[in-house]
Amino acid sequence: MSKIQTLLLTGENNHDWRRTTPICQKLLEESGRFDVTVCEDPSAALADPAALEGVQLLFSDYNGPEWSPVAKANFEAAVHGGMGLVILHAADNAFSGWTEYEKMVGLLWREGTGHGQFHEFPVSICDRSHPITRGLEDFRTWDELYHRLVHMHDVPFQVLATAYSDADKGGTGGDEPVMVVTQYGAGRVYHHVLGHIWPGDPESGYKGATEIAFEPPEFQQALLRGCEWAATGKVR
Repeated sequence: MSKIQTLLLTGENNHDWRRTTPICQKLLEESGRFDVTVCEDPSAALADPAALEGVQLLFSDYNGPEWSPVAKANFEAAVHGGMGLVILHAADNAFSGWTEYEKMVGLLWREGTGHGQFHEFPVSICDRSHPITRGLEDFRTWDELYHRLVHMHDVPFQVLATAYSDADKGGTGGDEPVMVVTQYGAGRVYHHVLGHIWPGDPESGYKGATEIAFEPPEFQQALLRGCEWAATGKVR
């Protein structure tokens, strides 16, 4: 079976993309299902339509300056035409005011969004029939849990998993979405809200575990499945 050609968009982020990007690249490639090209200047690269030739999956680990109009137009056309898209953690913070991007993501970090402490919490699968989560067990993880993500432009979305946002840890006292899927034209979008690595040590009190958010096998399986589903519509 041919590998899924993946373009991993990165190079700017308020989170530590120099660690998250290699972790994601390794996870995808070692699964045997993905061939990953890392792009650290998406605005320049996507300005050339040739950069998207043969690509089946766009993976965004990007939260930085806005791209050029032509890069944005090429990105929009690619996803609308059926190219899969994965949004990792702070990539849902990006591009405030870019309506088409906000439509792709559906739930975004915008005014009113926040998070509590970096801490351990349970993740509950709430839709066990979707290909991404079918057979995936509930799990516990250490991470940064976003709360009050903003629903943009009345985009339909489906929540696959939630996590309890503990008020004692600065959360909302309710369940917050952590795995979400949307549709943009013919393009499938998987939004993996978890995955926090801050530059330097996180303010978690969990010393020596700066990459702990990426360690749970269920986290890794969900991310791999989300990538495969976004690219192909199926999960092997």
